[in-house]
Amino acid sequence: MRVSVITVSYNAAAEIEPTLSSVAAQTWGGIEYLVIDGASTDDTLNLVNRYRSRVDVLVSEPDGGIYDAMNKGLRLATGDAVIFMNAGDYFYSPYAVELAAEFMQANPDAGVAYGGIEVRFPNGQVTEFMPPPEGEALQFLICGSLPHQGTFARRTAFAHTGLFDTRWRSHADYDWFLKAASDPRVGLRRMDFMVASFGLGGASSQLERGERERHAIQNALPLYRQTEWMERRIEAYQEQYIGLRLENERLKAE
Repeated sequence: MRVSVITVSYNAAAEIEPTLSSVAAQTWGGIEYLVIDGASTDDTLNLVNRYRSRVDVLVSEPDGGIYDAMNKGLRLATGDAVIFMNAGDYFYSPYAVELAAEFMQANPDAGVAYGGIEVRFPNGQVTEFMPPPEGEALQFLICGSLPHQGTFARRTAFAHTGLFDTRWRSHADYDWFLKAASDPRVGLRRMDFMVASFGLGGASSQLERGERERHAIQNALPLYRQTEWMERRIEAYQEQYIGLRLENERLKAE
């Protein structure tokens, strides 16, 4: 099984080398590695060129944003499955691709296979996140999201979902997960191991815009507009609101 690993970067000299080295360290022999760069003006390309023998496709040119670049990578990829490991993220272990490829070979119905991720916070805290099993994915996606760094998708899955919708500037990957999870032709499966390490950036300044976009994406999904799912969404938001209120009271008491 051939796996295409796609790294999207732009002026990422401060964070891309762990990404490059983690791909180079993978034990799976059937890896195609693509780096899609947005015409970086810093030292990014010099760092990529240090690993040039392991990079099968290198493109550096202006693009229309991260999801336009990710779509460019999808169009160029030739593997049976793809995973995005963008600058700053890296594989959890050298065996991550090997484990995933073997899992997908053993589960041909899995159009999308996702596993856990390590989350690195700006304050140095590290935690692990394992998404819920596939049967709970749609419910979980109301308030949460599956990690694209922990997700391998067969190229055939994109034939059903389409590429990333670049109308969405912050959460086109969330939109794609909703489409994949709600389409029975795709087939989601969870892998019970850690796939990647993800660095959580300081995106609080974009929180309001991002959340508004998430809700717009949900409202555009036919499944979530059905009465049953509208009721589920309301219940999920109510539970989240209660949880946030309780946490706020706890923090004030401290």
